[in-house]
Amino acid sequence: MDAPPGDDDDAEPDPYDLDAGTSEHYLDAALYDFEYRRRRADVNHYRALAHRFAGGGGIGIVEIGSGTGRLLAPLARDGHEVVGIDRSAPMLAEARARIARLPRRARERVRLLRADMRSLPLGSGCRVPLVVAAFNTLQHLYTREDAAACLGGVRDLLSPTGKFAFDVLNPDLKWLTRRSDRRWARTRFKHPVTEEQLEYTTNQTYEPISQIAHIRIYYERLDSPDGDRHLRVVRLAHRQFFPAELATLLWDHGLAIETRWGGFSGEPFEGDSESQVLLCTRR
Repeated sequence: MDAPPGDDDDAEPDPYDLDAGTSEHYLDAALYDFEYRRRRADVNHYRALAHRFAGGGGIGIVEIGSGTGRLLAPLARDGHEVVGIDRSAPMLAEARARIARLPRRARERVRLLRADMRSLPLGSGCRVPLVVAAFNTLQHLYTREDAAACLGGVRDLLSPTGKFAFDVLNPDLKWLTRRSDRRWARTRFKHPVTEEQLEYTTNQTYEPISQIAHIRIYYERLDSPDGDRHLRVVRLAHRQFFPAELATLLWDHGLAIETRWGGFSGEPFEGDSESQVLLCTRR
C-alpha cells in the first residue's frame, strides 16, 4: 500500500457518492485507529453506562458500528458479553486482531458479526439490556427509511427496561457552511504502517435539503521518491440530526430520550454543544 485508500489525482471523485462516503473512511483500519488514538472520553462514558445497565447473564451489550473494537475490547475486559456489528470488512479484521490480543476469558465474551445496521442480524428472540452506537455511527443513516429500519431494529433488540446509548454531532451551521474551496485542519504525520510522510487536510460541502455533510479528507504524500505530492481523497458522508428532529425520530420508532448530555463528562446539553450524547429507553 503506497497511500491511504480513496481516489487519486488521476480522477475527480464524485463528492456526493454515498456509497463512497459510507465506506472509504474505514478502508485503512490502521490509519483510522491512529487518527483517533487519543479519543478516550467516549470509551469511558460507555464503559460507565455498561457498568450501570449491562449486568446479568447472557449477551449484555450489542454495539452497532463496532469498527476496530476501540470500545468493544474494553467492554469485554470489563467482563461484559458483547456482540459487535459492523459492515466494513477491514474494520472487522482489525477488531479480530485486537480481540485476539485479549486474555482468553475476555476473548470468549466477544462475538463479531458483519451486517448493515439497517438490518440487525440477531433474531427475534434476542433481548439485551444495552445497545450502543458510538462515535457518530448513526450519522450514516441518510434517509428517514434508513433511520426507521435501524431504530426499529434497536427497539426490538432491547429488553423491556433496556437502554439505547449513542452519540451524534450537534449540527454547527457555521462549520458546515464554511468555504468548500479551502482546506482546513492541516496536519502532518507518519502513516503508522507504511511510515510515509503525509499531510492531512479536510473540507466539506453541506446539502441543507438532505442534511448530509459530504466531507473530503485529503492525504498528500510528502516523501514520494518521484518528488510528486501524490494526492488521495477519502470521502465521508454524515447526516446531520437537529435536536428536536432527533427526539421526534426516536419517538416515532418506539424510543424516548431519558437523558441528553452535551459531552461525555455529563455536561448539560446546550445549543453550542459539540455532540449530542443520548441515553434512550423503550416507550
